[in-house]
Amino acid sequence: MKKLNILALCAAVCLSSCDPLGIEPTNKVGEEQFWSNAQLTRTFVNQFYLWSPAGANSAFQAEQWSDNACGNIDRDQNTFRQYSFNNREYDELNSVTGLIGAPWDAGYKNIRQANLAIERIPEVPNMTDSERAQLLAESYAFRGLFYADMERYWGIMPIVTQSMTIFDETMLPQNSREEVFDQILADYDKALEYFKQTTATPALGLINESAVQVLKSRSALAAACAAEASAKGLYDKLSGSAESKTLYKFSKNANHYYQQAYDAAKSVIGKYQLDPDYSNLFNTSSGHQSVEAIWPVMFNEANRSGFNPMNNSHPEGRMYGATTDFSPDWGGGRGGSYPTQDLVDCYYQKDKVTGKWMQWWKTTQAKEMGVAKNADGEWAAESENYLQMYTDRDKRFYATVIYDSSYFDNKKELRYLVRTWIDLSEPTRSEKYSALHTEFRNSEKLAITGRAQSTVTSYYPTKYTVGRFNEDGTVNYTQSALSYFQVRYAEALLNYAEAAYKLGGKENEVRDAVNQIRNRAGLDNFDESVVGHNLWEEYKLQRRIEFAFEVPGFRYFDLLRWGESEGKTTIDELNKSSKGMFIFRKGIESTEVVDNGYLAPKDDPKYFTPHFDIRPITSLSGNVVYYERKFNDAVFYKLPFARTTLDVNGNFVQNPGWENRSYQ
Repeated sequence: MKKLNILALCAAVCLSSCDPLGIEPTNKVGEEQFWSNAQLTRTFVNQFYLWSPAGANSAFQAEQWSDNACGNIDRDQNTFRQYSFNNREYDELNSVTGLIGAPWDAGYKNIRQANLAIERIPEVPNMTDSERAQLLAESYAFRGLFYADMERYWGIMPIVTQSMTIFDETMLPQNSREEVFDQILADYDKALEYFKQTTATPALGLINESAVQVLKSRSALAAACAAEASAKGLYDKLSGSAESKTLYKFSKNANHYYQQAYDAAKSVIGKYQLDPDYSNLFNTSSGHQSVEAIWPVMFNEANRSGFNPMNNSHPEGRMYGATTDFSPDWGGGRGGSYPTQDLVDCYYQKDKVTGKWMQWWKTTQAKEMGVAKNADGEWAAESENYLQMYTDRDKRFYATVIYDSSYFDNKKELRYLVRTWIDLSEPTRSEKYSALHTEFRNSEKLAITGRAQSTVTSYYPTKYTVGRFNEDGTVNYTQSALSYFQVRYAEALLNYAEAAYKLGGKENEVRDAVNQIRNRAGLDNFDESVVGHNLWEEYKLQRRIEFAFEVPGFRYFDLLRWGESEGKTTIDELNKSSKGMFIFRKGIESTEVVDNGYLAPKDDPKYFTPHFDIRPITSLSGNVVYYERKFNDAVFYKLPFARTTLDVNGNFVQNPGWENRSYQ
C-alpha cells in the first residue's frame, strides 16, 4: 500500500485509474493523517494553481485556432497540430485530447480533487474559520473553472459533485448544457459566499473574490450565447439523436445569464484600475504588482514550467551584427505563433493631419505612400517610406507585435533588430538576399514547403519577451520572472460592457467602458463616423486586441460564442486563411553574417523601390494546405466525443451532428 509523500504531493494527488471520470483506487494509506494537518491541506489546494486552460500554452495554440495567429509547421512542435484542428480533422479514437490537450481526462481528475477538498476541508482540525473559508472558496472556484474549461470543448458532460471511488457508479449520463452552466455559476456563487467569511486578504497570486466575479461574468456571457443558440434552434438543425439535441436546449432565456454577467462584472468596477502602461503588464518583472492585476500567475527564473512563451516568440537563426569570429544566434526558438495581418489591421493609427485615430489604410500617411487595393482586393503600395504604416499606432500594438525593422524587447541595438522583408529578385533558390527573419528567404515561390520556423506573416509576438540576451550577446535561456494573468481588470470592464449592451438601454455604460479601454491605449473616445462601424463592432475589436496572445485564448472562443448567439452555421473569420504582410526589398549577400540579410544600397544596380502587399498565407506540402481554416457547419462548435468514450459509457450520446459522421 502506498504512502502519500508530502514532497511528491502535487504529483500524487493527481494520480488516477483508467476510469473515464478519473476515479482513484481507495487503497492509499496516510490520507486520514493528511487531512488532519492544516498545512498539508493548504498544500493540497495549492495543486490547483498548477492548472492552466487547454490551448493556452507556450505555443499559444488557442490563438492559432483563431484569425489572430499562425504557427510554424515543424513536426517537432505542437504548432504543427494547428492544421488538423483548423481543418476539423480529429482522431476518431481519442477525439482531440492528444491533438491539443483538450481536458477530458485531466478535467475529471481535477474535478475529483476539488470535490475531495470540498468534502474534507470542513473536518480539518487546528484551522481558523477564516482559513477554512478561504480554502473552500478556492476549491469551489477551481471546480467551476475546471467545468468551464471542459464546456468550451464538449458542451455537455456528467456533473460530478462528490469524490467518487471505484465502488461508485461512474458510467453516468451527460447533463444538459444548461445544467452544466448552472453548476459552474453555482460553484462561483458558493466560492463568493465563502470569500465573504474570510477576514484576511488572500496573498498575491491566489484566487480572490474579485477574480471569481470576473470568472462568473465570463461564464455567464458564454451561457447567454448558448441560450440564444438554443432559442434560434441552432443545434436542432443538425443530424443526430433527439436526446443529444434536447441536451442543448435551454429553459431560461439569454437575459437571465446576461444579467448575472452584468451584476458580477459591475461588482468589480472601480475596485481596480487599468495600468497606465499596457506593456508593463507583460514585459516587466513587476507586472503582477500592477493596479490592474486581479489574479496574476507568477513565476521565478529557477522554477517555471508549462506556459513559457519565451521558448516560441522569437526568430530562428543568426542575429544582425554577427561575424565569422562571433556568430551567436537566437537560440533555435522556432517561433511558435506569428501575429496575422488580420490582427495587425485592428490597431488604429493616428492620422498625422487630423489627429484622428482610424484604420491605417485610411490615414494621410497611407495616402502619401500610395496605398490602394490591388487586383486581389488587398492593400498594396510602393514606397521608400513604407514603415510609416507602423508609426503612431495604438500603444498595444507595440506591446504585442514585432514588425519589420523593429527591435526585439524594444532594445535599439543591432543584435535585437528584426527584419522580415523578402528579396525574390534573384533567379535562384538562395538564402543570400532576403532578411534574416522571414521564412520566405529560401524559396522563389511564396509558398512554404519547409518547416516554417521563422515568421510567415512578417510578424512576431512581443508579449512576454523581455531579456532574451546576456550582455555578451549570447542567448539567455533562463526564463525571466514574468507573469501572465488568469484575470485582470480590463476583462471586468469589457465583460460589463458586453452584458450591458446585450441587456439594452445601457449604451452610455457600454460607451464609457469601451472608451476607458481605448483611452489607456492612447486613443480618443469612440467616434462611429471616423472608423465606420457601430459600438458593438468596436467593442468586439477592442476585446480582440486587448487580449491578443493571452490566457485563456480569448479570440477563438469569443468568435464561437458570438457565432452561436447569432445562430451562424458559418463563422467567416474561421473559414478562410489568415493574411500576412509581404514586404519586398533588394538585399545583398552579407560577408558579416556569412549567408544573408542585409539591405542593398540605393546605388546597387539591382536596387528597386520597396513595395508591399497583403495576401493570404499559403503553405503547400503535397496536397496539404497548412494554413487554411474551416468553419462552415454548426457541428464544429463542439468537439465529437471519442469513440472510446462512447464505447466505454453506454449512457453517453454523441454531440449533435457528429453521430454517423466522419471525424475527418
